[in-house]
Order: sequence, then structure tokens, then C-alpha cells
Amino acid sequence: MPKEYFEFKQFTIHHDQCAMKVGTDGVLLGAWTAPSTCVKRILDIGTGSGLIAIMLAQKCEAKIIGIDIDENAIKQASENAARCTWRERIQFIEKDVTKLEDKEGFDLIVCNPPFFVNSLQCPDEKRTVARHSSSLPFESLIESSYKLLKDNGIFNVILPHTSADDFILKGWERGLNLYKRCTIFSKPETKPIRAIISLIKGSANYPETQNLLIRDENGDYTDSYKLLTKEYYLQF
Repeated sequence: MPKEYFEFKQFTIHHDQCAMKVGTDGVLLGAWTAPSTCVKRILDIGTGSGLIAIMLAQKCEAKIIGIDIDENAIKQASENAARCTWRERIQFIEKDVTKLEDKEGFDLIVCNPPFFVNSLQCPDEKRTVARHSSSLPFESLIESSYKLLKDNGIFNVILPHTSADDFILKGWERGLNLYKRCTIFSKPETKPIRAIISLIKGSANYPETQNLLIRDENGDYTDSYKLLTKEYYLQF
């Protein structure tokens, strides 16, 4: 039986009331995202347990809002934030992003979205909503993010590698240009499993691309992965 919580160096995430538990994807997106000092407001779409929002609060001074359509997830995310050092800068709201209105706009939006488009639906309704893009199609996610971003704002998302090119194309069609891309491999000599896509609401020069290998040929975590996540994981 999985633990009801996950301990990091500076905070603990309880996730027993959330459809999707703490996982590598969320940690990767939170660790890889590096807000500049100019970032004052951040939106975390589909925040779940609040993991990514709290990770970003650890590394920057921005005000962070996390939204989710799951009432229980928002309650637990709020409880997680209330126990952390940066509680005054984090707020969680039960809201569908397609219905979110915000006059100020956001400098940075992050999302670990539902993306198992072609997989079988899970019998657990809440887990299905959290996992399947039928509840938040890419087009709706991109459209909402475009409207909520300030000019030159950044949108970071983690996706299956096979969905990345389609997402980039849909973003470009709406006016979000590829800014950075990180291709993630689980082990050497294997196909990529994930891609972290960074889109900008504005013009972009030739996008920065990089690869990240999680484990080496011996099954040990690579130095690159340790360096990326060392501020969070207890074992590094």
C-alpha cells in the first residue's frame, strides 16, 4: 500500500485524497522550471496535491495560484501549503481553467496535464479525470493559457514524448512559440518517455533543446538527474 505522504527536504506532500499521487513527472516539471526574478505571478493548472506549486514557491518569490476541479485535491493542497514555509504566497482554488478569469495575467504557467489520450478509461472516476485529456483537451489548455499569460509569459508543460510535437504545433497555431524543450529518457539506449515543453507568448529565437537521462546503464540515478532534483529529494 503506497504511503499517504511524500517527504521532501523542506516540505511534505500528503496525497491520499488526490486522484494522482506524487510522481516523477510532477517532480521533473517543478525542478526543471526556473522562474526568473521578473516572475511575479505563477499559475499551476491541475495542481492536485499542490506539489509543483510548493516546489516553485521554494525557489522563487512569486505569488502562486494552484487550480483544480477536484474539491478534495484543493483541500489537501491547501493543507500541504499551510504546513510549508512559503504559505503566505500560495493559494489554491477549485476552478476549471477554461472558466478562470484573471485581469492581472500570469508571468508563468505550469501544468502536468491529463494526457493518456488513447489509454483505457480507469474505473475510478476521479482518477480518470486526472489522467485523461478528454477532461481538458490540449486545444482548451493552450487556449486558456494563452489568454491568461502576460506578453512574453512562459507556459511549461510535461507530456509523453509522442504527444510533444502535436502540442508544440497547436501552441504555435495559437501564438505560443517553442522556447525550450527537454527530452527525457529513463535509461540509455531506450526511446524517450517524456518531454518538457516551454512555450512563450511572444517571439522566440532558435529554441534551446536538451536531453535528460534519469538512470544510467547500471540503474543508478545519473548525476544530471541528481543535480536537477537535489534541492528536493531527501536521498540526494
